[in-house]
Amino acid sequence: MANDSYIVKRRDYSDIAKLQDPGIFEEFLDQPLTFIAETITGALSIGAKGSMVAGGRIVQALLKGMLFKQWAAEFKKLREAGRIPDDFAEKPYGFQTWVELMKIIDEETPDADRLEALKAMFFAVNKVEVKDGERIAAYQLWQISKSLTSGELMLLKVVYENQAIGFRQKTPGMGTTFTEWANEISKVAGHGIRGLIDLHERRPTELGLLTRKIRKG
Repeated sequence: MANDSYIVKRRDYSDIAKLQDPGIFEEFLDQPLTFIAETITGALSIGAKGSMVAGGRIVQALLKGMLFKQWAAEFKKLREAGRIPDDFAEKPYGFQTWVELMKIIDEETPDADRLEALKAMFFAVNKVEVKDGERIAAYQLWQISKSLTSGELMLLKVVYENQAIGFRQKTPGMGTTFTEWANEISKVAGHGIRGLIDLHERRPTELGLLTRKIRKG
């Protein structure tokens, strides 16, 4: 009996540029990110029909689709684990924060750091067995977090985490200057760039999320 063999050409998804079949997006989202980037860039480089016009919309739609997919999976997992109540949307601020987070993903496509911080604040507002006062405070922090950049949010995370483990027990105005504090925080953050700390601490300090610092010395 003869053995017939077939060579199946790998799908290159160049038709993604035509935006004619919504189902292509679903298939495309399952591909590795590098393959997605190479496919779209390749289509643009050879001037594939419609790609020059559609390129930006394709990238935006794919990124948005990935963020929604990631968010939905994480939300479902927490619901199934009982960390988010079944009637969360009926709780104070529950549906409101869900709508606002969906809107941010849809309109702003936030980077990974900012999205992680926003999700953490959303879960803080909507977690099970939270007291009314804690829910109100979490919602107010949620409102503030929406206005912060990823750099500002990451700075708050670093400061909070390292104070929690006894970060030399130093705060500006209590045995250390702003320069010393910023240099140390930049090292803990991993980039060692004092200027980034100087830039990102201003607004959180204005909002009262960080202690006012001695800026000279």
